[in-house]
Amino acid sequence: MRQNKIKSVFGPVPSRRLGLSLGIDLLPFKTCSMDCVYCECGATTDLTCERKEYFPTNEVIAELDQVLAGKPKIDWITFSGVGEPTLHSGIGRIIRHIRDRYPEIPVCLLTNASLLGDPLLQEELAGISLIVPSLDGSNEEELFKINRQAPSVTLKSVMDGLLAFRKRYPSITMWLEIFIVPGVNDSPGSAERFRALADQLKPDKVQLNSLDRPGVVEWIRPAEPAVLDRIAAVIGRSVPVEIISRHQKQVKMKNGLPDVEQYNGLILNTLRSRPCTAQDLVSTLEIPAERIEPHLRRMERAGLVVSESGERGVFYRPA
Repeated sequence: MRQNKIKSVFGPVPSRRLGLSLGIDLLPFKTCSMDCVYCECGATTDLTCERKEYFPTNEVIAELDQVLAGKPKIDWITFSGVGEPTLHSGIGRIIRHIRDRYPEIPVCLLTNASLLGDPLLQEELAGISLIVPSLDGSNEEELFKINRQAPSVTLKSVMDGLLAFRKRYPSITMWLEIFIVPGVNDSPGSAERFRALADQLKPDKVQLNSLDRPGVVEWIRPAEPAVLDRIAAVIGRSVPVEIISRHQKQVKMKNGLPDVEQYNGLILNTLRSRPCTAQDLVSTLEIPAERIEPHLRRMERAGLVVSESGERGVFYRPA
């Protein structure tokens, strides 16, 4: 039974990597096999590796069909959201439905790679176009300090799963994401170990990421550009490397002013995936801070959003 869940399909949301992405969120808040210190969705409350049908698969498919019947402008359908998408046992059936009904839309999976060693799951993922797995530790100590994963998940199990998937589906594009946390996995030794792991896996590219929005713990901070450049240079000896930059939104202007309806759409699509502060929206949407605050107040007066106080300030969510 769904609790405090608006829907499974959200967006389209502007993505830094994929353009306009229609998201599919298959899990209750906050169910995951990891409790990553940088997670923008907050701390994991159900730490598990159990695969099951968390939401009815038929309902998710019906919701997806309803959204796509409106012919939204999208570049991708992306499995993402508040937790690890592959925990849902119906993900394979949803992917097959997309491939059968909407073959022109590419499918992306954002995953922490904790379950990829399961041959059945590998079979279920055969229809995706792009997989973006995370690998945040170059050794066991780094992995646990950053991901705080379920006990059965180790660096070896993650790498074994990644290697098995890569061998089974060499034609599925793989972008390996490494999230750099200063003081944990940003040393020269870490960079060399990441290079060795990437050399084994041979993804199409490695994407280096760092803190963009507030995480779960207070001590985490963004990596300096020079540090990211140094790590990229080391890993780049083996595979192509990209340092992720923020996606540039093209917000239309009318007579020098923002298109109000587009602002509303961008903000509401983002808030449907997670509550945000005004500063979170500035970072995500790159709408200037001096415009976000008054615009949110107008949306609240219009009954489009509601606000509530949290530890980091005032959060907004759809009304």
